[in-house]
Amino acid sequence: MLVQYLKLLNSLQKKQSLVAFFLVIIYIIIGDDMINVLIYLSDGLIILGFIGYFLLILFYKNKLTDTDGFNITKDILNDFDSINIIENNSYFTIYNIKRKVIKIASKCYYDKSISSLSIPLMEAGISIVDNKKNKFISFFSIIISNLKYLYILPICAIFFNSIFTSSIDAKIGFYVLILFSVISYIFISIKTDSALVISNKLSRIKLVNKDERMKINNFLDKIILFDKFIFIGELIMIIRFLAVMLSI
Repeated sequence: MLVQYLKLLNSLQKKQSLVAFFLVIIYIIIGDDMINVLIYLSDGLIILGFIGYFLLILFYKNKLTDTDGFNITKDILNDFDSINIIENNSYFTIYNIKRKVIKIASKCYYDKSISSLSIPLMEAGISIVDNKKNKFISFFSIIISNLKYLYILPICAIFFNSIFTSSIDAKIGFYVLILFSVISYIFISIKTDSALVISNKLSRIKLVNKDERMKINNFLDKIILFDKFIFIGELIMIIRFLAVMLSI
């Protein structure tokens, strides 16, 4: 333990970096299992984020309203004629950022639960943000057709976290995770703007009452909260790779 601690101090002296100092503090608190703790913590937060999505949908599945996913989405987008809404014969509700089309999964299209309203509303909010010429959505549209593909990145991050063990691997993982975390931050920013737009527009429509509006807003806020869990998990992975690079 003492030898490892002295190595850390030596690393701090060489790097002259606040990051190295931060890693020393983490090592003092956690001890010899620092790398493993960071791996479990980062993976755990990302997995928790995805489990949170699933549980949130299940929780609000039994909270019924008087309208369905299609009608409330159509009402929200009443002022945006350029955005089309169609039924999607699959399990996923997406906004196609290339074609400017919201594809609502059949279950959400006809269902009247809070979950089935909130999921297409989040996509509707993204479509409105896109309609206002969001530069990040415009950039993503060059590469992918919908933002749901960005959820593949944290899954890849978990895979990298398990196979990148050497200092050379860690250097690759470090830069890859920086890219992933920047994308996640942008994604959260877009969804935050989307939730804000929907919250403002919900207050003006009559298809849902005050209690239902609160539940929809709560659903959207929780989605963003779970996105932040994933983002924090990716940041911890960056620290983990940095620690391996410094041979901690």
